[in-house]
Amino acid sequence: MAFMGGCVFLNCPQARALDRTNVVFKIFQFPADKIPTIDGQTNDWNIVPESYVIGSDQLVDDNGKHQLSDASSPKIRVKVGWVKGLNRLYFLYEADDDYWDFAQPDLHNDTFELVVDGDLSGGPLIEKFSPARDILGQWETYFTLQGTPAQNYHIFTPADGKDWCMAWGPAQWLKELPYANAAYNYNFKPGQPGHLVLEFWITPFDYAGAEGPQRAVESVLKKIKLSVCRSR
Repeated sequence: MAFMGGCVFLNCPQARALDRTNVVFKIFQFPADKIPTIDGQTNDWNIVPESYVIGSDQLVDDNGKHQLSDASSPKIRVKVGWVKGLNRLYFLYEADDDYWDFAQPDLHNDTFELVVDGDLSGGPLIEKFSPARDILGQWETYFTLQGTPAQNYHIFTPADGKDWCMAWGPAQWLKELPYANAAYNYNFKPGQPGHLVLEFWITPFDYAGAEGPQRAVESVLKKIKLSVCRSR
């Protein structure tokens, strides 16, 4: 299975869900009897071929302009999967770094940022880029737009004494069961080198409002031909 734009690994300098329309990420379809268990172990992912691995050379830095290919960057491997009939995206994130920064209790943290636009709406994710901001005002735009058409997760790598991620927007219910789950496996302390395993799944939404899940609309995941996924 392949998605373009529907599953994008980047920070968003222009705050749009389809910033990298020329990039296609392959997503592995797990059999229904081999759904990954979210326990921080990698054995469930052994059936995923190497051709599905998204490496450091395919990710971008905080400015969205430079690939993470220099020697000082963490060495990252990401696998993404789905199961037919479940509107979930499963992730295995593995990284090796010589210095892990996660000692502070606030948002200062080594972070894996994930943007998901399940229906490829392609619109702005952040209130300040909304064309309606001048009419609605900053806060009304924030509560009606940010994270609603597409979701942005700032995932702490690792999380220590705090939630596993910060969903960028008012709909914080997105990161909790029954819409998401996560598990870590590591044995280093802040400032030390080491290997991190992060296993998680999320639910993509076409609409995820601040009012809660009662009016939310899940994205329906399905297999499509790769040719449909090419850039416009």
